[in-house]
Amino acid sequence: MKLYLDTNYPKNLAEALQLIHKLETPQNFEVIRTQQFDENDASNSVVFLFDRSKRGIDIITEKHYKAGYKVIAFKLSSTARIDFFQLSLTTLKLWPKILNKIAETNTPFIFTYSYNGKSLNKVKVA
Repeated sequence: MKLYLDTNYPKNLAEALQLIHKLETPQNFEVIRTQQFDENDASNSVVFLFDRSKRGIDIITEKHYKAGYKVIAFKLSSTARIDFFQLSLTTLKLWPKILNKIAETNTPFIFTYSYNGKSLNKVKVA
């Protein structure tokens, strides 16, 4: 399964996740930091995005969901600056839960999380 991290995610976080998944046997996940997502393989892909909508979810998040992707969105207010250190710590802390949600759910979904989040918030599951 391909895990696409949007380029807004720190390069060092993407590299750390890549190194962690190189230890996995067999390798079930490929971590890719890009803005180009494989549209032909949406059902076998997870997209990590930033969502800056004040209420609900952003249009871009919704479009990826409708295209058949599993979406994990980091919620951030539209005016807040990104604290890459806190973002990385929160993402790494939630990583086992993220992998469990991916494994449990075969259909497209949207889950969100935020700084110091202790859980993933379910927004939509097909």
